[in-house]
Order: sequence, then structure tokens, then C-alpha cells
Amino acid sequence: MNRGYLPALTGFRAVAALLVFLFHYRTAAGWLPSGLEDAWRALASQLNLGVSLFFTLSGFLLGRLYYAAPWPGARRFWQRRFARIYPLFFLLTTLQFLFHPALKGLRPAVWWPQYLLNVSLLKGFSHRWHLTGIGPAWSLTVEECFYLLLPVLLWLAYRFTPRIWAGCALVLALLGLGLSALLPPIGWLETPHFTLLVTFFGRSAEFLIGAAFALLPAGRLTRATSWGLLLSTVVLGLQVGIARHYGVAAAIDTWPGMALNNWGLPVASGLLLYGLATEPSWLSQVLSSRPLQVLGRSSYAFYLLHLSVVADFIQGRLHRHVPQLPAVLSLFLLLVTAAVALHYLVEKPVHRWLTQAAPSE
Repeated sequence: MNRGYLPALTGFRAVAALLVFLFHYRTAAGWLPSGLEDAWRALASQLNLGVSLFFTLSGFLLGRLYYAAPWPGARRFWQRRFARIYPLFFLLTTLQFLFHPALKGLRPAVWWPQYLLNVSLLKGFSHRWHLTGIGPAWSLTVEECFYLLLPVLLWLAYRFTPRIWAGCALVLALLGLGLSALLPPIGWLETPHFTLLVTFFGRSAEFLIGAAFALLPAGRLTRATSWGLLLSTVVLGLQVGIARHYGVAAAIDTWPGMALNNWGLPVASGLLLYGLATEPSWLSQVLSSRPLQVLGRSSYAFYLLHLSVVADFIQGRLHRHVPQLPAVLSLFLLLVTAAVALHYLVEKPVHRWLTQAAPSE
């Protein structure tokens, strides 16, 4: 498969970020006709699947980039991923702890441990702490675990076959379940459901399925975009049904919903990504449009901002300054503006500087 830049995948990232935003602000539906509010909330409560799309996309991109290419070395690879992920996360997390009303007033004996758990990304291994600071940043712990293990996963695929990744996902899940039986007394991996839903032990399949689709040669699967989109829609519908059946808001809070999210959805989204990368389609054209390119490049900044002290600051002023638009739409537009500015003025220059400054092996 061609390893060149694919604009449709950048647009795909923008869509995933939008889905996560809609999930977190699903209750802000007062602008909808009264008869549609309940239906919207039932649907939007499943849009946390945007996180799964990010994970599968990450696996697809890194598998496509590194499997058949000269390996730069683990150190160089980790330096690149650190430069991509960590600086903006560190900046915004620090601002969160300095200015968020619920955090800045904490006693130093409480503030510092929470802050260190966040900036070290260790918070993602604890149910108690994983939503502290910038809540959605728990997913970065999962991403970083994938980055740490990718050299080993690639070596195993070279040494044996990429099919071994299925065994790796199973072993990681069993290891996580074992640790969740041992570590709760000291505050880590407190429940099996948390371990499989929120940590790499349970989420590795999403990355590995994405990477596996990236290894398929172009033309192996036909009409992949259409089938991937259809299957993704079916998964969303099934999640709505599971949530309704079990009487919960989000299907991933149930074992069947979590299993479908972690192991079923990646097959659908991986097929969709394969189609976007290998065949022309109307969806590829839409995702490759200029607006979605800008939104996709700034999607990481948007993801971190949308539940941050910046979002709180904006929301506290919307009713006074932008009363003519639905509050959630105004918030979205202002967060997009802030994210684009943050990407081009901070994230991109810092990333360029760090990658240029890093010594090559």
C-alpha cells in the first residue's frame, strides 16, 4: 500500500473528534424539537466510539508507515511520538491544574500527586484518577502504551506473521484481567470492566486490527469504503439497541457493548480506512476537502480543549456574548477556532523544533 500522505485520513480524524465532542455535549439538545431530544441522546450516547476510531486510525497509520519501510529504531520512533503527543498535552494539563476552580484550590499535598499522575499519564491505569485533569486525556495512556509496544509487535510480525497480533491482543487482555485481580488493593486496575474498557490491555485489538488492514495490498478488498461505512453504521445501531436493552445510557458500560466497541467496531472502521486509502469515493472527496484538512490537523488540540478549562471559560460567557446561536454550536465554533490557532501557533512549531533537535541514530 502506498505510504504517501492521504488527505482523507486527516479528514477522518476530524470526524472522530466531532463524534467525541457530540458525545460529551449530548445533553445540550434544547435547540432540537422536543420530539427529537430523546432519540438524539440515545444516539449521541454511543458516539464515544469516536475514541475507538482514533485508536484504529492510529494503528492503521503506523502499520502503513512502518511495516514495510526501514525501521528508524525504537529510540527515534519514540522521540517522534513524544514530540507529537506530549508537549501540547503537558501545556494544557498544566493550565488545567493551575486555573480550573476545582483543582487550583487543592492543598499542595493533594494537588501535586494528582498533577503528577496526570502529566505522567499514569492516571489512565486507575478508575479513581483517569478522568481527573483533562478527562479525555485518559486515551493518551492507551496511545502511549501502543507506541511503547509497537517495536515488539512489529518484530513479532516480521519474525512470524501479522496474524500473531490476534494472539497478542488475547494475551494482553488476559494479562490485564490477571492484574485487575491483583492490583485493586493499591488503587490500580480496580475492576475487570475498567481494565478492558480504559486501558491498552483491553483496547489493543483496535490498534492491531487497524494495522492489519494497512498491510493488505490495494485491490485485495473491493468496495471497502461502502462496506466499511455500512458496517460502522450497523455497529452504531447495535450499540443503541444494547443500551436500550440494558437500560443504560452508553452501551460500552455493558459487557456486550464493550466487546462490540473493542473488537467489532475496529473491523468495520478498519475496512473503511482501507477503502479510503485505496479507492476513490465520494466520502474520500468529502474528507479530503480543505475545511476538513484544517480541522483534522487541529483535531488533537480540539480533543484536549473540548473538556478543558478553556471550554469552561467559553461556556461561562456564551449566554452574554453569543445569545443568538445554540450554546453548543457557539462553543463548538469557538473551540475549533482556538484549536486551529493552538495547532498552527504552538503544536506544529514545537513538534517541528523537537523533531529537528532530536539526534538521529
